[in-house]
Amino acid sequence: MLLFERYFQDKEFIWKPGLERIKRAVREIGGKSYPSIIVAGTNGKGSTCHFIAEILKKHGLRVGLFTSPHLFRFSERIKVDLKEVNDEALDKAFYEVKGVVEKHELTYFEASLILALRVFEEFKVDCAVFEVGLGGRLDATNVLDHEVGVITTVGLDHQSYLGDTLEEIFAEKLAVLKPGMVGVVSRNDLGVLKKFSDRFPEETYFYGADFWEDEVSVSLSGTSFYYMSQVPVSLKVVGKHQSVNAACALKASHVFVERFLERKFFIPQSIDVTLNGRFEVLRQNPPLLFDVAHNEDALKSLFSTLKELNVRASVFYGGLRDKNQLVNLRVVKEYLDWSGGEFYAVSIDNERGLKAEEILEIAKSLGIKGEKVERIEVGRVDFPAVVTGSFYLIDKIKSERELQE
Repeated sequence: MLLFERYFQDKEFIWKPGLERIKRAVREIGGKSYPSIIVAGTNGKGSTCHFIAEILKKHGLRVGLFTSPHLFRFSERIKVDLKEVNDEALDKAFYEVKGVVEKHELTYFEASLILALRVFEEFKVDCAVFEVGLGGRLDATNVLDHEVGVITTVGLDHQSYLGDTLEEIFAEKLAVLKPGMVGVVSRNDLGVLKKFSDRFPEETYFYGADFWEDEVSVSLSGTSFYYMSQVPVSLKVVGKHQSVNAACALKASHVFVERFLERKFFIPQSIDVTLNGRFEVLRQNPPLLFDVAHNEDALKSLFSTLKELNVRASVFYGGLRDKNQLVNLRVVKEYLDWSGGEFYAVSIDNERGLKAEEILEIAKSLGIKGEKVERIEVGRVDFPAVVTGSFYLIDKIKSERELQE
């Protein structure tokens, strides 16, 4: 166990309002000395961050990447050149900032940001990409000065923290775009964009008007498209929504490289990032997929891709109690009505997680018949299936390696 994890054992979900603690802590460690990109939004943040990091790496830059949450290891949150920083380096960095963490009583997420900043200085990165944890306005990553701000697709999620309407949530995300920055905004509701037209930075690029992708082709092996009808680009990840994320990443990288790093930008013909839990193909035949979609828009994207690929699957579903599960399961039902598959409810074993019995009660109210399962054993699911609803379901998937052992 990392020193960081030992220090924050059983304190991961403690949340404290306000940015003063993290502001003071960032000042004390000296902030950062390199240009950076901040990425906010509801869906596609992690994918977009990884795409940007790879594009920048292909330009010969040493790139720091800070994302959350992690699926398997804490080190997934802090990468340099898309490689997880090793435990020894993370322990050394935490030892160096532990006093600051204690002095300012930082939360788990705030301390992880301080740790990332220390690591990036140690590795002498040329630039960095920071994924917003929650919202934007009050997120720890927003206390840093960034050159480019990206807003991915915004939808209804975390309403108890961010607001009940799309407009309220968008306002929270929009707060990462500050005067003097360049903004890049992905595909979003046009009505919402118009309502906030006077709040974007002077230089802002919008999906559909200033950049786009077309001729999109999707298979279980990946996605390909043309960037702005000019250059063919291939992705190893699956889904039309990923082509939108990639187009957004290309535009943000283009502006960042030429404006703030004063280098010539080129469009890479492949973005080879693979992402745990984003339409992750655990098995091709019969298809078995894992996707961390946990809100209405993300689930719609997932099931739209499955339909496009004509994958008629059963659904293993687990979720958190702070999500709108009635809305989520309505999307699941629409897919199951099409696929003819079965519904399996899976418990998530933490304080935020719903028990399988609770999921089944909500599902029953929508006319979904299902059953409870304790674990998802990959080698024994001999039918097309998708596992979705939460990041935390990864703990319930029994791997092929475990079965072989």
